[in-house]
Amino acid sequence: MTGADAARRPTVLYIAGAGRSGSTLLERMLGAVPGLVNVGELVDLFRRVKDGDELCGCGRAFSACPFWTAVGERAFGGWTPALAAEFVELKARVGRQRDLPQLLAPTRARAFQDGLERYGELHRRVYDAVLAESGAHVVVDASKGVAHALAFTRSGQVDVRLLHLVRDARGVAFSWAKAGVARPQAGAPGATMSSFSPELTAARWTLLQGEITMARRLFTASTRVRYEDLVRSPARVVGDALTALGLPPGPGALAHIDGNRVDLPVTHGLSGNPSRFRSGVQELRADEQWRRDMSRRDRIVTTAIAAAPLTGYGYVGPRERRPS
Repeated sequence: MTGADAARRPTVLYIAGAGRSGSTLLERMLGAVPGLVNVGELVDLFRRVKDGDELCGCGRAFSACPFWTAVGERAFGGWTPALAAEFVELKARVGRQRDLPQLLAPTRARAFQDGLERYGELHRRVYDAVLAESGAHVVVDASKGVAHALAFTRSGQVDVRLLHLVRDARGVAFSWAKAGVARPQAGAPGATMSSFSPELTAARWTLLQGEITMARRLFTASTRVRYEDLVRSPARVVGDALTALGLPPGPGALAHIDGNRVDLPVTHGLSGNPSRFRSGVQELRADEQWRRDMSRRDRIVTTAIAAAPLTGYGYVGPRERRPS
């Protein structure tokens, strides 16, 4: 890739981490910074958003949203079934967890690399169109999966800055164990989010932390944010994260954050937490229901499974620190 090619790459601030860690909140806070635009979880664009005609963060169905219609027209001449099928097929070939050994390796099989380059091209075109339609210069994508991000990073066509968002595994496990959590973006009455056992969530959380640790050196820049620190010191944490990623906020860029209150505008983010549909001034409070209501058995099991990263991140053990 030439220097000119590198200069033309779209810049993406990619939030990686486990679901139920506050990524929708963080993504929207970042998207309110001048020059940044949040798109929600772009990985879901063809997996369920387009095919299910789910709701955009603006409240319209995907097919009726003027922003996403314009993005599709600019990038591909429109969202077509053939394009959707290619996105899904390529992700299955090069962007899944099982592909991490090849994604992390210095060299890859020719067929795999060809898939990466096409995957990167498609994402570059979407990101370029998002930037053109929004007038921003950085896309905030909260898709969270590290293999997915590494796939288009390895194509060399997207400049990816990785923001590793981490939340105490016990809070994550408690949240995922809840059944019947509404999923309003599905646009169908009674639609709910999935639920999983604390054991499964703890195992997945632990594995993901290891994957991110191995992969973060391959991105243009990377930093880590704890959810618990974010909700208690939002302006400082967001400002420090942007600076660490080479995207320092200018004067007044964080004016939407005032103490523990944040003013979140309506955006065109896709998928994510139901809180996406709440806009205006909101008071930030740490969700620590798990400390009161998680059973002793689930707490012990989750802590045991996730002990190593919990200790490393200062959630348990001699390095334990309360949120700042």
